[in-house]
Amino acid sequence: MPYQLAILQLSGFNATGAKWSQQDAIGYVANGATRTLLQQDEVSNVVDLPSPDLLLLVADGVSASPAAASASHTVVNFLLQHWHGAGFSSKQLRLAQQYLADRLDRKRQSYGAATTVAALQLSAERFVAINAGDSRIWRLRNGQLQQLSEDHDWQNDSADLKQQTGLAQCYRALTSYLAADSDAADFTVAVTDGALQTGDQFVLTTDGVHDLVTTEELAELFAVADCATALQQLQSLLLLRGATDNASLLWLFPMTDSGNC
Repeated sequence: MPYQLAILQLSGFNATGAKWSQQDAIGYVANGATRTLLQQDEVSNVVDLPSPDLLLLVADGVSASPAAASASHTVVNFLLQHWHGAGFSSKQLRLAQQYLADRLDRKRQSYGAATTVAALQLSAERFVAINAGDSRIWRLRNGQLQQLSEDHDWQNDSADLKQQTGLAQCYRALTSYLAADSDAADFTVAVTDGALQTGDQFVLTTDGVHDLVTTEELAELFAVADCATALQQLQSLLLLRGATDNASLLWLFPMTDSGNC
């Protein structure tokens, strides 16, 4: 089944109103062929992906770490270059962390560089969703948006805190990510897989999107008949709410006979 992929990436703004540097990296590849990696201040686009064998990636460099942009770029690039069109597992994330450590932990200015990562791999009949950190993977099925990934932070790792609201920001601190540190290989990975159903759509987001837009609002945006319009509406909503972080989104949906989403 051919797919279309809607792409949105914004740099976002800090507290003084200046643009953040882009520390998110996103990438995609179909059938192990042409690989595309994006790490730009601003991009909005819709592309055709004719193959059902797909890999989508989003990574969010941890801003509290050094060389955050290099971390996300390095991990996404490694995963794209080492996927050959079939299968994907947590092993690939482990290998990506080893590569990140080999590349960046020998330099003082990049030692400890860290990034979250979320990966979605599709074949003709099944999907696998894998993540470390708080970048998310969603499935839209029959109008219902379901989070397939797990947020790895202090709140969600605690059964007592998970159901609470209004907690201090410190409880959102990450507990799992890929780091440029040879001793940091023991990070948590979440894996969800299953069978595809006709009409399934998938969305990958960094926290610059899902921290500002609710699940219900995202589902409403994806119900818009024209995907370009949906991207414009999402971008406007993020800017209206301050665009307080880098924001990246990949939205995958089956191509209709007319070629429109």
